[in-house]
Amino acid sequence: MFSSGDPSPTLSSMQERLENGLVVRVTGGEVWVRVRDQTIACSLRGRLRNQATTMSLVAGDRVTILRDSTSQASLEAVLPRTSWVSRYVERGSTERVVVANLERMFVVIAAAEPPPRTAFLDRVLASAEWGHVAPCIVFNKTDLARGRELEAFLALYKPSGYDVVPTCVVTGKGVDELASRIDHGVYAFVGESGVGKTSLVNRLDPSLDLRVQTIGERTGRGKHTTTNSQLFPFRGGFLADTPGMQTFGFPGTDDVGLAACFPEIAGVDAPCRYNPCTHSHEPGCAVKAAVEEDRIPAFRYQSYLAILVEVRERAKKKPW
Repeated sequence: MFSSGDPSPTLSSMQERLENGLVVRVTGGEVWVRVRDQTIACSLRGRLRNQATTMSLVAGDRVTILRDSTSQASLEAVLPRTSWVSRYVERGSTERVVVANLERMFVVIAAAEPPPRTAFLDRVLASAEWGHVAPCIVFNKTDLARGRELEAFLALYKPSGYDVVPTCVVTGKGVDELASRIDHGVYAFVGESGVGKTSLVNRLDPSLDLRVQTIGERTGRGKHTTTNSQLFPFRGGFLADTPGMQTFGFPGTDDVGLAACFPEIAGVDAPCRYNPCTHSHEPGCAVKAAVEEDRIPAFRYQSYLAILVEVRERAKKKPW
């Protein structure tokens, strides 16, 4: 994490001024910062350059910049992050932040074409909880739902306290309700290919005009793709383009901390026999008892166990 430092250096000229802004893109040695209605290319001051490389800065970071009389701008300080989306990086066995300070993450899943996969959805939800991002599940393509599939899906996740919005771009169902959750701030739409993220985004803000049609779709593989996130103006706020997040592996390496990323597990009142407890093999586990009594959905517990196996394997590789 960056140190915020002292945001009030001595000014060499009365024309120099400090301003707060939002990082919208990081390219090479430049950081592009949105200040009011302008996007400004900023250089890193030596103090910050020594602390971290420019790749450690990400879209969504809130910063303080200094502009001089020639309109040259430099980055003075990086403010603490309140939330983030990250991925696990095999090389180095570490967590890498992709975008910072999200107000909300919209996790799009389709009723059909492709069929919904709760295992993928649970991974994204756990990752959002890990980064302190408020998630919203968007159940899209409701026109393709058969029978009581919509009601059945809502019954899976609403008891866990998740916000779920059914939508259909074709009919416009739920689009206004989704729009009511977007204000100033940074937002992201994530989901597997074909679930309708781009169609939803452009229905919400036609001014984008497909300029961000690859939002969340790129795998980050291939010489013509990018692994850096960037922000686009969106309904008074900003939309994060987060390439390479299609697989969305859980970023953590803490097997005990994972439980806090599942609200049903974290909300079990009764204590386990052992503390800490990973809620997997230990006897006298209150979470396993809650699963057996159907107070925690079995499919959510299975998702937790699947991620737990990965986290334990990562912990073995983590350099100490």
